[in-house]
Amino acid sequence: MTCHINAFTSLAFAGLFTVASMACADATLVYETVTANAGKTVHTFNIRGRFIRVDMDSDPNRYWVIDTGLLTIADVDRSRQQYTFEKLPRPILPGAVAAAEEKPDTAATGQQTEATVTPSGATSPTEQTAGLDPAHEVAGGITILAAEPTLAASRKKESVAGIGCRVVIEKVDKQPVAEHCMAGTGELGLTSREMITLSRMFTTARRLGLGWVGAATADERIVSINSRLLDGEAGQMLQSVSYEYIDNELMQVPKTYQRIKPGQKQADEVAPTDTGTAVPGSG
Repeated sequence: MTCHINAFTSLAFAGLFTVASMACADATLVYETVTANAGKTVHTFNIRGRFIRVDMDSDPNRYWVIDTGLLTIADVDRSRQQYTFEKLPRPILPGAVAAAEEKPDTAATGQQTEATVTPSGATSPTEQTAGLDPAHEVAGGITILAAEPTLAASRKKESVAGIGCRVVIEKVDKQPVAEHCMAGTGELGLTSREMITLSRMFTTARRLGLGWVGAATADERIVSINSRLLDGEAGQMLQSVSYEYIDNELMQVPKTYQRIKPGQKQADEVAPTDTGTAVPGSG
């Protein structure tokens, strides 16, 4: 089933961020991410409940499956038929902390999950996140954004990919460093649970130092659909939103894939001892 919403019609009857939700089950959002080091990358976010799968056109053989409730992620390498499975760095947001106590949503994947991503070039999540959270830093002229940003809303409204949004300024030490155009559940056509999932994806990306500019509000109800550093070094813009059923297999790790340690690359190396933790699709 495919669902469509008219954001402009909705906005005509209610204020921004207060539009009644017209959301459908499952959602796919496509963002174009631009960074000074990596150039342009298209990220596709497939959302089902608290689970989100992240695909990158720059690395088509790799994807992540993140459980934003249990705060875990599987980093999957399709070319080698391997994956890593780790816990994410602990959050600061009260809502995200509480999420660690959520019960597994077995309807989403049919499995219980525990999982962290180790981005390319990183040795471990701990090493990668050291010094990044919670404060912003400026190193070599490059702004490193905190997972929990300081945001100040403006009266300016814009439209991105046909979706209405409000311009919000991100500040460091009271000085503007980034501009976001942000939208809520009504504008994006997401359920409250899906919005929380998307918000935690952006928070996680910042905590892991992935170079994404996208941000979410502390209450996890509003997320950016167009973001840019004011120095022009990075940006992230929504390209499209669609609402179609996402097959369970898309949100899982194939049962035949080998679990390896973070940083381990060779398929013939010995996999780590089973900890008794289930992985999506591995049951």
